[in-house]
Amino acid sequence: MGRRSPGALLRRTTATALAGGVALALVASESARAEGQDGGKETLIVGTSGLDNIPHMNPLDSGWLIQGELNNLMYDPLIRWGQDDYSPSPGIAESWEHSEDQLTWTYRIDPDARWSDGEPITAHDAKFTYDLLIENPVFNSRHGDLVNNFASVEAPDDHTLVIEVERPSATMAHLKGTSIMIMPRHVWGELEAPEEYFAEPGRPTSGAFRLAEFREGERVVLTANEDYWAGPVAYDEFVLQNFETPEAMVQALQSGEVDLVGGLNPQQYSALEAADSITTSTGPGRRLQSLTFNTGARTKDGEEFGNGHPALRDPEVRRAIHHVIDKEHLVDVVMDGHGVPGVSYVPPIFSDFAWDPGADRIAPDAEEGNRILDEAGYDERDGDGIRVDPESGLPLEFRLFYHSDRPSYAIIQDFVVDWVADLGIRLNAVAMDTTPLNEESEAGNFDIAFGTWNVGPDPSETLAYHTCDRLPDEAQPTDLTFSFYCDEDYDELYRAQLAESDLTARGDIVRDMQRLLYDETPAIQMYYENQLEAYSSERWSGFETQPSAGGMIREQQGAFGYQSAVPAGASADTDGAAGGDDSGSGAMPWILGGLVVVLLAGGGYYLVQRRKTADERE
Repeated sequence: MGRRSPGALLRRTTATALAGGVALALVASESARAEGQDGGKETLIVGTSGLDNIPHMNPLDSGWLIQGELNNLMYDPLIRWGQDDYSPSPGIAESWEHSEDQLTWTYRIDPDARWSDGEPITAHDAKFTYDLLIENPVFNSRHGDLVNNFASVEAPDDHTLVIEVERPSATMAHLKGTSIMIMPRHVWGELEAPEEYFAEPGRPTSGAFRLAEFREGERVVLTANEDYWAGPVAYDEFVLQNFETPEAMVQALQSGEVDLVGGLNPQQYSALEAADSITTSTGPGRRLQSLTFNTGARTKDGEEFGNGHPALRDPEVRRAIHHVIDKEHLVDVVMDGHGVPGVSYVPPIFSDFAWDPGADRIAPDAEEGNRILDEAGYDERDGDGIRVDPESGLPLEFRLFYHSDRPSYAIIQDFVVDWVADLGIRLNAVAMDTTPLNEESEAGNFDIAFGTWNVGPDPSETLAYHTCDRLPDEAQPTDLTFSFYCDEDYDELYRAQLAESDLTARGDIVRDMQRLLYDETPAIQMYYENQLEAYSSERWSGFETQPSAGGMIREQQGAFGYQSAVPAGASADTDGAAGGDDSGSGAMPWILGGLVVVLLAGGGYYLVQRRKTADERE
């Protein structure tokens, strides 16, 4: 297969983005810094891109990475993902236990937990939240994979929550972690339409911050909760500042207008490594770059909608394309080695569930891809040499949507278009802003689209996007499915892994699911990115990572990185400042076993010790 010069592509893409981004950086970030320092406040300003794409800030209907980061700063879940290794660890619940048959789960609410308005956080708040997820159709569409198995939810007293389930489920040991935050009943109980909650400053929160300002598409300002029940942070304000391009964001860091940035490309990272007063950080990340196929947009009842190419419903066409994607080449050229070739949705850092195809790994081989297409009946070609779909008579000519605000995608699409041409398939690359690209994809109006996913410690939440239950009830846009894929065998495996309490056995089932997706190819996982970050070490220190050894500062399954930050001149041991969390050490316990679990004889009972606050650290 032909190879284009990576140097020319990188120079062209970087120069174009820089031309439009530098001036924007100084305007936006100077405003953020000036407003953040008003009144002598210590303000941590984090640069990001994509804030203009999030549709709302409803904590119970969050599917975007940025929404998750903000939720983690403002709210606490019942159970956290531990800092050391993502093990389920205490949040609002200080301990939990289950009956021997694993059908009754009891969660003990930390008596010290408080809302930012001083009201206690109780089991009644948790019951209210889970009842809302069960009864509200919008929330249930996102969290039904957990709550639709609940037989009952009761709060016999302020500090005890009891959930009975229809079937044993592995997710009861973590309740989807930071994906579900507990809401204040005394406030949210007054909302007529909680699914329409957008963002309202001043609402009580349970986390280290509360919302002060949401300037849609521009910035989010959070004010620190001085009386945060788990220990306040060492600064006054957090600002998430949006930038149109990564180059503008980097310029703002270099000029001192922002303090922390992530999602860097290798060229930016290398340049910042040599910069004075800037510290770089890298580690294996959760971010996955993917090519998603429209396998046929349809409802649960089979009503078709959208305008996807019918040939992509055939897994043989998708497999053939998979056979020409040189993932190692993409890692080398696009990520300069800061990544790992992709296989499935579960990245290697989650070793309990990650799958390695071994000898079945698909290697780039255009000859094999052409053989697959010939044997599947796509052996006729039109006058331009493009293969023809024997069913519809249409040429195999597909749209390839990619995000115009991500320079690396411009490089990748050039390679992909050339590689797929070796199969007698034409790809027409279309650069689009993220919002319209997502809207077209959700409406089924696409053939192949680039996508970025950030996977959590429990794979069931991500793997749910390929279940038949995620197809819409009506022919309307949905963000609850990746590719409109539906397979009964896959669904059976999905239900089986949810019900399996033994970690090893569950891991085997999850790997079978990944093997099936690898073969059916509703998407091609190109590579897992290492997280490339940088911060102003002249102004800040103390950023802690997740995992604690060699992990990431941003895009955590929690807020350890942000909450541990210390302004220059302040001690990392500032009295009351929230610091690192030594919970979650050892192997991931899920339901049975592990270092944070105490299993008592004869009862199927486990207790997780409450994490140490800053005042309790050794």
